[in-house]
Amino acid sequence: MNFNRLKTTLSCIILLVCIISGCTRSEITNPGENNDKTEETGNITEETKLANIFAREALEIYYYWNEEISDDLSKLDPATNSDPIATVEEIRYHDGENQIDKWTMLTDNMEEFTSSVQGVSTTYGFTPIVYYKYDNGNELIAAVAYVSKDSPAEKAGLKRGDLIEKINGKVLTTENYLDLFYSSEITLSLIESTNSTKDVSLTATEMYENPILCHKTFDVNGKKIGYLAYNSFDLKSIQELISICEEFKNEGVKELILDLRYNGGGYVITECVLASMFAPQEVVTSKEIFEQEDYNEFFTEYYKKNGISTITRFETEYNYDDIDLNVSTKEANIGLEKIYGIISGNSASASEALLSGLMPYMDIELIGQQSHGKYCTGWMLSTEDAYDKVPQAIKNWGIYVMVSIYKNASNETPCMPDGLIPDTEAEDNPFEPYQLGDENEAMLKAALEKAGKEYTSSRTGKIQTPKMKIVATPKKAVFGRRIIIPSQSHMPDNE
Repeated sequence: MNFNRLKTTLSCIILLVCIISGCTRSEITNPGENNDKTEETGNITEETKLANIFAREALEIYYYWNEEISDDLSKLDPATNSDPIATVEEIRYHDGENQIDKWTMLTDNMEEFTSSVQGVSTTYGFTPIVYYKYDNGNELIAAVAYVSKDSPAEKAGLKRGDLIEKINGKVLTTENYLDLFYSSEITLSLIESTNSTKDVSLTATEMYENPILCHKTFDVNGKKIGYLAYNSFDLKSIQELISICEEFKNEGVKELILDLRYNGGGYVITECVLASMFAPQEVVTSKEIFEQEDYNEFFTEYYKKNGISTITRFETEYNYDDIDLNVSTKEANIGLEKIYGIISGNSASASEALLSGLMPYMDIELIGQQSHGKYCTGWMLSTEDAYDKVPQAIKNWGIYVMVSIYKNASNETPCMPDGLIPDTEAEDNPFEPYQLGDENEAMLKAALEKAGKEYTSSRTGKIQTPKMKIVATPKKAVFGRRIIIPSQSHMPDNE
């Protein structure tokens, strides 16, 4: 992505820094002014040297907590620091042992990072939740939470509720479970009954994983209830989301169960598109405030001086040539009266922000478990976004940098500091055979009951979730990310 507006802004900011600090333009180190050399300078390569400079300048200018970490920026010394990626992780804002910022990161492969947050990766196409099998020991068991459409896993017949006991003929343990995420070929042994298993062989492939897991409509006492399970705010799914909301509107849906239990975040544009279709029509028509961003002192002064708004309003037209996005939600406002938000510890960032931004305008009831608690917003800034001329040595580098904290129209950030608190507790249970969208699936059942559905008998085939400890597993690249496209954040307020 090429954010020309960002380059212009950066140039203005650097000029303003010169004026404020009394330095000259030549005193602002610009990697674009260096030669395209990759030879080593002492023990530090030219690539590492320039990466240190890029990271330091990005944190000095953009980082929300730039003042709090100012003393640590010297660690990004281009003459001595051999690992700028680890250093950025080390110095991002923390309060003692408490990591306030867990998300700012430097990367030497921006293209791969961008693709991964857009849902493109080499994958088997299923998401397991891994548990310790016993209180003591290293044996594990993995339950399939969901399977992506058209993936190797779906083609092999995997589904939610499948239990994985072995991989490649060996018992699943703390020593080999990462093969579920990082290997290129694998054979899974699935439990079929007490004494039998079924082997399934998979080969990972590079693919786009559609984040729209399921959508359908329920009739509850004559009331139409929509259901949408969505696991990432990517850009590619926007047009399909608009079509789904048009479908809900035509079906007369008045309440929506929005299942974000596996949604770790993504792009603010997608969040805004959904908000424009979920919020009351009169709120969208009058372009009320959806969100507002609080930046560091330097950016706040810069925006104020240049008349740039930090407010995002409800709208219906989304035209961003930088990302080939030109869509309208004018005919897709559903006319909702209430949203039941299904959340869990895996709900983060843009998921929390969407629900928070809608809270001042409509009835939002939260069901599930406390969400992750990601309340800041980041820019994905490549070296090509930042500089007019980029040395070949760092052409692939970039940084995901926290630039702001979001607030809703009531000037509140409900998920800060530890996440959204559910009104009704309910647990995800991937050990059950019920698929997402099945009215008997545990968390959907809890939401439907809140919407007025009565269950006259216990669910058939119900399996109690074993009280087993969950093993920490790799998160999808989008997890904990709330990404503002810089050109979007600089759009002046039309008021």
